Amino acid sequence: MAVFDLGKLTEGLSTVWTGYLRDWERSLRSVNHPETTRYNYLLAAGQLAGYLAEHSPDPDADDAAEDPTEVTRDHIEAFQGTPAVEATACA
Repeated sequence: MAVFDLGKLTEGLSTVWTGYLRDWERSLRSVNHPETTRYNYLLAAGQLAGYLAEHSPDPDADDAAEDPTEVTRDHIEAFQGTPAVEATACA
């Protein structure tokens, strides 16, 4: 039984994000990553895309919500809620 349905994970995402996530899933599967690992990776990427589309206060996030190649470090840090400088200082 499958742990996840990629169609459900990409529901509501742009076609570009969906294509990238489909390709990434295929790549992860080709090197025998467990299904749960693939699910967690793809879920996080899908959540990032959803955050950029719906919740990010950054005006540049609209482009990133449509195309993952437009995602910046600032977008990821805002999504995670912890700037890299603070995370490095804590390490």
